[in-house]
Amino acid sequence: MARRQGFMATVARMQREAESAAAARRRAEMAAQQEAARAQAEYQRARAADEKERKRLYTESRVAEVAALNESLAQRLDELDSVLVSGLRINTRFNLDRLKQKAEVTPFEPGPVARPEPPPRQEAFLPPPQTGLSKLFGGARHEEQVQQGQLAYQQACAEHAQREQARQATLGRLQQEHVRRTSEAEEKTRRQHAEVEAFKRELAEGRPDAVVAYFDLVLNTVSYPDGFPAKWRLAFVPESAQLVVEYELPAIDVVPTVKTYRYVKTSDSVTETKRAAAQVKAQYTSVVSQVALRVVRDLFKADAAGHVTTVVFNGMVDTIDAATGRPVRPCLLTLRTTKETFSELDLARVEPAACLKHLGAGVSRNTAELAPVRPVLEFSMVDPRFVEETDVLGELDERPNLLDMSPTEFEGLIQNLFTRMGLETRQTRPSRDGGVDCVAYDPRPIMGGKVVIQAKRYRNTVGVSAVRDLFGTLQNEGASKGILVTTSGYGQASFDFAKNKPIELLDGANLLYLLKEHAGVDARIEAPDGWRDPGLDRADSAAPPSPLRAGGNVKISATALLCAFALPSADHDVCALLLGHDRKVRSDADFVFYNQPVSADGAVELDTATRQVRVDLARLPTDVSTVLLVTSGPPGAVRLTVTERNGPAHALATDSTTETVVICAEFYRRQGGWRLRAVGQGYADGLAGLARDHGVTID
Repeated sequence: MARRQGFMATVARMQREAESAAAARRRAEMAAQQEAARAQAEYQRARAADEKERKRLYTESRVAEVAALNESLAQRLDELDSVLVSGLRINTRFNLDRLKQKAEVTPFEPGPVARPEPPPRQEAFLPPPQTGLSKLFGGARHEEQVQQGQLAYQQACAEHAQREQARQATLGRLQQEHVRRTSEAEEKTRRQHAEVEAFKRELAEGRPDAVVAYFDLVLNTVSYPDGFPAKWRLAFVPESAQLVVEYELPAIDVVPTVKTYRYVKTSDSVTETKRAAAQVKAQYTSVVSQVALRVVRDLFKADAAGHVTTVVFNGMVDTIDAATGRPVRPCLLTLRTTKETFSELDLARVEPAACLKHLGAGVSRNTAELAPVRPVLEFSMVDPRFVEETDVLGELDERPNLLDMSPTEFEGLIQNLFTRMGLETRQTRPSRDGGVDCVAYDPRPIMGGKVVIQAKRYRNTVGVSAVRDLFGTLQNEGASKGILVTTSGYGQASFDFAKNKPIELLDGANLLYLLKEHAGVDARIEAPDGWRDPGLDRADSAAPPSPLRAGGNVKISATALLCAFALPSADHDVCALLLGHDRKVRSDADFVFYNQPVSADGAVELDTATRQVRVDLARLPTDVSTVLLVTSGPPGAVRLTVTERNGPAHALATDSTTETVVICAEFYRRQGGWRLRAVGQGYADGLAGLARDHGVTID
């Protein structure tokens, strides 16, 4: 019985323990579930916080992105507003020495071959000296080892000598190659430097191709904002010291059309607020105006040699005609201005549009719509003779020479030309100087009216008095416009007088272009042998000559000169010498005298009957730097008057006491132009001294 009760107690205890373990497991499971729920809640809270932070950071990044866009927009607008002012800080004068390249010479580095191999050491081949008992019993063996070592040493020395000889031969070859490469590099650099120096000389002489190349370098050195095309064409007309530039302007899309950017959080998008169309158009007009003023400023600023007195700027835009879909190139801005006028401007303070109006520029009425204006000078009308003369020799005989025509033929040609151009020619008559005067009518309403056309067949520059005469004729005839046409060119004074007057000046290049374009006549302008322009205008010849003392010099503005001598006796002769840069004649053909009255190039001509020398500086080759005016005869008083075509006259006096040959004056090149110097020095030994000093051979 007691045993049964003990069994039952054990079973009850085991049941209690099982129930207790089950309860413990239930409590552990519940605690685990509670912990899992707590962890899940923490995770959800953290995830929500991370999402909020991520959204905050994303919003900040989008706001920063929009701020950057607005900042970039503000910088772009400021950049466009300061195109002109930002360029005023740049000195555009280009130092041609910067073109000179340095010789690509590297130091001689032969490498390991430059280090000689150490010679063999004899002790390395000999056995060690004997010690102790070896001295008594090993003498023969040691002697044999010494002999073998000496033979090995001699062999090693011979092999070392061969290697050293080979090394020195290799080193010598490498040195020769280095010397050759260095010489080639230095010679290449020398040639390149010589080309630069030749370019500098040609630029100093005012050669048109060199002047154009120099100003092309100038425009290449300046920079404009992104999106501005860096394209232009240049031409130089030396007769009128006129530089013509056809410059590509940026299209209107360089001006931003957005006023501001804004981030919309609800739609996660960036919106744009557009600028008013009038603001975009106004800023584009300002940009175009600034570019024109800056280009003209850069060109005048770079002209250290003083080759250019006038700049013609035509601003073009390459675009597509929306109506036809074809490429067009309208001119939006055209300007002709002089260095003197432009130098009076304070560009840092001007308002571009007002400044251009002050300069008489033609600006498109609607730049945004690309409404074109007529260029003051078409680029294709710039004189092609300076570039293409040598390329058209094969066609020369087939093209009429305007200076070979009779006055009647020339009159008919001009009349036909302006008829083809839309004018109604009513009257033509020969003018006193071989040109034509033509009264015509422009039938267009409002813009038309009576037109007075005068033409002058000149080889040399037309004087300002001709422009004044045209203006007087225009007023007397009651005409609305006057046109002066010449086969040559005009000086700066003519352009100054014609400014703001209803006068148009067409030079030889313009005439050739118009004949080709409207009359189908491919003409040329070349003065035949013996050609002489009409005499000096009355207004110019009336001016008294200005005296020039010995040693004094004056700038010559015209290319055609008349040198008239007043000599003390009939025994006096006049001659002239054309000298190179070494002050020597190039050949005896450069000695102009009574038996050889015309230089080979026709630039210097002696009239022995009137004792006058005519000099055409424009026809002198570039290797002629000086022209001497000389008299020979008994000592006495010599008077010389040098008259510039349509310009001033200069009086020079020389009184010789012992000299029988006197250098009265000389024309010499200086900074691309010509100057006249009064010399007044001579030779007591006559022509022999003159010939000796200037390389003339007298038989």
